[in-house]
Amino acid sequence: MTDQPNRIPQYQYLYETLRQDIIRGVFKAGDLLPSESVLQQQYRLTQPTIRQALSLLVQEGYIKKHQGKGSIVQAIPIGLGVMSLQTHVAHVDENAAVSEGPSAEVITTIILAKPILCPFPNELLFYPTDETPDTQYYCLERLRSVNGNPVFFEKLILPNRYLPNLSRQRLTNRSFFDLLRTKYGLVVTGGEQKIQALAADQSIAGQLQIEPGSPVLRLEKRIDTNKSDFSFYSLLFARTDQFLLQGRF
Repeated sequence: MTDQPNRIPQYQYLYETLRQDIIRGVFKAGDLLPSESVLQQQYRLTQPTIRQALSLLVQEGYIKKHQGKGSIVQAIPIGLGVMSLQTHVAHVDENAAVSEGPSAEVITTIILAKPILCPFPNELLFYPTDETPDTQYYCLERLRSVNGNPVFFEKLILPNRYLPNLSRQRLTNRSFFDLLRTKYGLVVTGGEQKIQALAADQSIAGQLQIEPGSPVLRLEKRIDTNKSDFSFYSLLFARTDQFLLQGRF
């Protein structure tokens, strides 16, 4: 693994390599990943490093570990950030699971406001108590749509550290978590979230192309990473009339 970027730990680099192989279809749903011993020989890594990478794949739903079989690749859901989507269909058996494959939906992400430095927004329920009052944050806004229909309007707030040239990165139609992981070595490890149902005000209704007063989901997160001094924040408004949201966090 001589081409591994110096800033990324070995387990993370292996995780990203295997994850990309799954996304590209090198390993398809139902396939077995190479065994731990084969991965050790192929990448010249230790067993703990191999297991740490596989553990991340399990946590994110890319594989399942089966005793006596190994690591089995799972079907990739349609993803929007840390959420996945299932199409909501009326008048079907309530026990029937309805899902759409990646080829059935076109997901787009547009940037409404590029990253700029700003103070921490006072509209958030979370507050970074471990930061100084004059800490600057990158603030950006994006809109995510499925087949041209807006689903998520999101504001992201990130501390101004470990993110050189963030404003120059391509953010349109790109997973933000993937960008943090591959470009900056920042891996999401968990966090805390607060959820509220409310009526959309004029601004949110305009972004999501719904009538003012329509019900929306307000989902706010503090997202922790592998760096103890780097947590960032997401304020997301979602319309769930056409889609059910599911996912790990």
